[in-house]
Amino acid sequence: MTPQLSTSESQGRGGVDHRLLLDRVHRAGFDDQGREFVARVFAGGVFWDSCTDAEILGLAVVAQQHGLFDQALETLAWLNHERPQCGEGWRARAELLATLGRNPEAMQVAAQAQRFLPAEAVAQWAGSIRDSGPDSAGEADSDRFLEPFARLRRDEEDLRAYLALFRGRDEAFARQWADRDEGKQGYVPVQRPLQAEDLREHLQGRKTYGIYLLTEDSRVWTGVIDVDLVPTLRDGRAAAGEKANIRRESVFLYTRLNELAAAAGLTCIAEVSGGKGYHFWFPVDRPVEAAAMRAGLKVLLGTLAADLRCFSLEVFPKQDRLTGKGYGNLVKLPLGVHRVTGRKSRLVGPRGQSDEDQLAWLRTLRPAPADKLLALAEQERQAKVVTHPRLAEWAGKYPELAELESKCPVLGQVIAVARAGRSLSVREEKVLLGTIGHLERGRLLLHGLLARQPEYNRPLLDFRLSRVRGSVLGCKRIHQLLDQPGELPCVFTGSGYPHPLRHLPEAAETVAPQEKVQSLKDALLVLKTAIVLVERFL
Repeated sequence: MTPQLSTSESQGRGGVDHRLLLDRVHRAGFDDQGREFVARVFAGGVFWDSCTDAEILGLAVVAQQHGLFDQALETLAWLNHERPQCGEGWRARAELLATLGRNPEAMQVAAQAQRFLPAEAVAQWAGSIRDSGPDSAGEADSDRFLEPFARLRRDEEDLRAYLALFRGRDEAFARQWADRDEGKQGYVPVQRPLQAEDLREHLQGRKTYGIYLLTEDSRVWTGVIDVDLVPTLRDGRAAAGEKANIRRESVFLYTRLNELAAAAGLTCIAEVSGGKGYHFWFPVDRPVEAAAMRAGLKVLLGTLAADLRCFSLEVFPKQDRLTGKGYGNLVKLPLGVHRVTGRKSRLVGPRGQSDEDQLAWLRTLRPAPADKLLALAEQERQAKVVTHPRLAEWAGKYPELAELESKCPVLGQVIAVARAGRSLSVREEKVLLGTIGHLERGRLLLHGLLARQPEYNRPLLDFRLSRVRGSVLGCKRIHQLLDQPGELPCVFTGSGYPHPLRHLPEAAETVAPQEKVQSLKDALLVLKTAIVLVERFL
């Protein structure tokens, strides 16, 4: 007799409720009871017609994991028939048949797939199936047979790595709610430990969760620097008008915070939050007092906030200790969907944007030693400046650029964008040429700074430098070129024409280079520039 589903299970076949049944199938344990439940679900007929291609492929994997190969083949055959443009469906069915030793049937599937897919796409995987006959059975077939289990193990490793980096209060977490019509959102506490299934829901976008940073004894496993657009730029039109400035400050922030964190021995994980800004996470390997985390991150930030006009910075947790009955500050977990905007947050660092790429990158990271954070917190009174070794090496080669970057916020942002290898606008290049180009070592400095640009052209840059004339670009003109209105932030001692080079005492009175220079001196600069380029490519 065919097993029947319970009433609650059969209701999961409705168009809207199919996700509930999918969730229960994925949660089924790998024991006799779990296998019996999965078999009973598949025995009821097709219930996945409203599922996405990826969800159907996932169902086939679940069936394989429980040893229900006929049901897996049935699911994939339905996908091939109803949605023949899904190339992964054809491939998965053919590979499963080959794994089961049914190579003739696998080749028939490959032949059928060529009616709907490009021949070269099918050829990429059909060849391996053709070669996996009885004579080639062995380790390769065993690997394919075990692939669903290996994938399950990788998923578990991903979740463990994620929870080790983004850990909060153990006995409670929060779920985000949103009313898109009203544009409102908030969080409700969930008074139990965060489990792996909750995290899967979060990563799949079905629900969105956050963690409470402070433990019961006012300690934290991670700190967060919250970077938000200032209120005046949260309107789309206002932000569009400041697009160039927002871009510059974003690159500047990401570059500086990563350099400072690396110099202090901290792990810094940057995330585009999916809302109105960024989160920079700083996990440690054991909980530290919230006050120490706040002090350490404030030392790390230093004077960065004063150099920004488009973003505001805030350190989380906001409080040093818990008071009353509340849980304290919470932060939305990375890689989740913001319930109001509908945008999924992404990490800055992985080369790919898929969840697999993002989670694989997280596996390469480890929480920083807590002692590094505590040592940084001790510097709060002295407010020592942290310098990354790579930044120190760069500053040793180009001390003029390092000093200008640290003392002139506007010019510093343009220099940071160039150091990061990002493309510069025409106006940004004009600012660099009109300031640094007037220095005695201007040619060497600009070649060293712009050599990482995608459109770097040494002869063209030399030509532009030869056209530098007149006085150094003044602060007011630089602000106009970069669309940064308002009062000038720099105040110079004494009187005179205000321009960035006044931050360099030895170059304050520098004049434009003469059109004719000594050939030997010019040749020496060209040679030094060539050495920089050779070192870069090596």
